[in-house]
Amino acid sequence: MVRAPLVEVFHSVQGEGRFVGVPMGFLRVATCPIRCSYCDTPHSHRATASVAVRAGEREFAEPNPVDAVRAAELVEQCARAAGSPAPAMVSVTGGEPLAVPEFVAELGSVLRPRGFRLHLETAALDARALELCIAQVDHLSADYKLPGTWVHAGQPGGEQPDLGMEHLACAQVAMARGVTVDMKLVLTNGASDRAFATALERLAVVREAIQLVLQPVTPHGAEREPLEPSILQRRIAEAVGAGFSVRVLPQVHKALQLP
Repeated sequence: MVRAPLVEVFHSVQGEGRFVGVPMGFLRVATCPIRCSYCDTPHSHRATASVAVRAGEREFAEPNPVDAVRAAELVEQCARAAGSPAPAMVSVTGGEPLAVPEFVAELGSVLRPRGFRLHLETAALDARALELCIAQVDHLSADYKLPGTWVHAGQPGGEQPDLGMEHLACAQVAMARGVTVDMKLVLTNGASDRAFATALERLAVVREAIQLVLQPVTPHGAEREPLEPSILQRRIAEAVGAGFSVRVLPQVHKALQLP
């Protein structure tokens, strides 16, 4: 049985992409290989001794690491406590789930026969890892990290590599299996026009099959200011002009003060 270090299991409207505001379960995997300038979950960067489980009014700690069968049980407990009817959706997020692709695959093999749809939220940094679990995934929410918004974990303040082609490769892995794909770009004041234009150019080969999600940054960490409205309007016009299906979605759960 594959085990993985987890951070928390809960039920919320947190959602990614087209599923923002949709009630669903969340299972957050611990560890992350990158550091985003706007990260609001630094507690997920490293594994701890236990997992925080919030099932309605009941909260308890589950020992780490957790195997896939027990993780599925925790997801179901949270869904029942929230009054969520089956079949339900569960989002595996992080941290970075592709750090433990075998766990994601096994979790899907347990949850999906029970009527759950498995959503995978990922920084989309490793297409090979995605190939190991995509057969058990129903929907992919993949990030496209614009250069200027993140660094490798071991290089704070250092060079910010451009892994846009790896993001694209992840989308193509999912599409090849018939999995629906959202590509999310967090928009910050510091990301350059050239970086955004390059992202649109690369994603053009999949634009008919993906939902492009533009997310104005929620100020946190190094990002202290909200996105300038003029930048948002320009990015919308550029994406629509390039032929993408575009949705602009902020982090709704932050405004609602929900987990």
